Parts: sequence; structure tokens; C-alpha cells
Amino acid sequence: MQLTSHQLIQELSKIVDPNLAHAVVECYVEMQQRFLAGDWQPTELDGGRFCEAISRCLLQMDTGKVDHTKLPGKVREDLLDKNGHHRLGYKDRYHIAKVIEVVYKFRSDRGAVHISTEYTANYMDSMLVLHASKWIFAEFLRLAWNQDRQVVAEVIAQIVQLEHSIIHELDGKPLVLIKDISAIDEVLLLLFHADNNRLSRTELREQAANQKPQTVSVAISRLIRIKDIRPIGTNEVALTPNGQKRIIEQILPKLQSQKN
Repeated sequence: MQLTSHQLIQELSKIVDPNLAHAVVECYVEMQQRFLAGDWQPTELDGGRFCEAISRCLLQMDTGKVDHTKLPGKVREDLLDKNGHHRLGYKDRYHIAKVIEVVYKFRSDRGAVHISTEYTANYMDSMLVLHASKWIFAEFLRLAWNQDRQVVAEVIAQIVQLEHSIIHELDGKPLVLIKDISAIDEVLLLLFHADNNRLSRTELREQAANQKPQTVSVAISRLIRIKDIRPIGTNEVALTPNGQKRIIEQILPKLQSQKN
């Protein structure tokens, strides 16, 4: 299903308050973009805003009432109130409310919101917030939009790629949109984008549209030597933690600054 974020907002606005629909989609897209750019604290802060918007949407779906002020903790109490009248099933309410609570409290306790002597916003924490939020988003779309899980997953992946200008994917084929990118950076980005962070050498030569095949082969060999990627079997290569660190700390911030 081909949907832009604007189109999804329009679809959701038929079900929940338009302002809440807009906040949910925009917060999720911004959170993903911030994560890809290596901005850990904004990623976690966006996770909190996302949880507030989602909670209020769920409250409206469950009770029919719109509330733009209730925080996730209070919404959780309302959703799980055994004496209340509910439109959503108990298990659906229970699981999504619990995950929202984890994300909302976690980002408050780990240095993203309040000053902490123990924690600062970092990659691992923001990754937890991002992936938990992705599940929350998918579950919300399933409940609100009444679509098959596979359709929901495709829409979520497509929203981010349409909003983020580094990689665009069409019919399963990624395209790096950055001009004048080096072969090494392009190979690493493609592996970072790929399922399980691994591709065959043939796929890399085909997908690296900004490079000549021989240049891609040379880049692969160099990346193997410096252990940013590693060979798997006779033809595949996979991204290593070293390569992932390089993407997050060097490549994505560099590309983000070029965009700005």
C-alpha cells in the first residue's frame, strides 16, 4: 500500500482527533530521523511526545472522549480501569498500555529529560525507545486502522523512507539519494539499511547506483581489511559493530550537516 505520512494522517483523522493523528505520525517520523542522524537525546525526547500522543488516541478510541492534556500514566489507569466501559479489548489495552509506560518512564530516568549523574542519552537507550515505539505504532495502527499486520509493517517502513532523504526503497530495491557519496559510505549505508545488516557482493554492486562495480568491489575489500564489515560464506558480507559505530558517529551526522 503506497501512503505518504500526510495520507496516513488523513486516514487516521477519520478515526481519531486530527491534531492527535498529526502528532502521532510526525513524532514517529522525527524520532526515526533523529535516530538515523545520531541524535540520541532528541530521539528519546520524541519517544516521550510520541507516547503522549498515542495514549490520547487510545483513550479516544476506548472511551470516545478527546483529551489533549492527560499524560500516559493517567491514560494507562483509565485504559485498565476494570469498572470503566471500554470499546477496546482488555488484552489489547493491557499490552500497549504497559509498553507505553515502559518507554515513557525509561526515557525520563536515563538522562534524556532530567539531569542525571549516572546516565546520558546514548545509542542503546535510544534504540530501545525507537524499536519499542515502532511496536507501539504498529499496534496502534492495527487497532485503529483495522489493517493486516503486513500492510501495517509496509506502511510504517514506507513512511520513514519517504520522509528521510538518505535512502529511498521501491519494490524492495534501495537507492542512496545523496550525491557525490564515496563508495565506502554508500556500501556501509546499504548494509545498515538491509535486513540483518547483510548483503551479497552482487547485491551491493547492483544497489550502489552512484558507483562503478569495480569501485564497489575495492570498497568492500577495504572495509573487510579495517573490519567495518566481515565476509559471510563465499559471497555475502555483513556489517560489524565497528561499521555500525562509524555510520552512526561519522557518516550520518556528516550527511545530515550536508543536507542542512
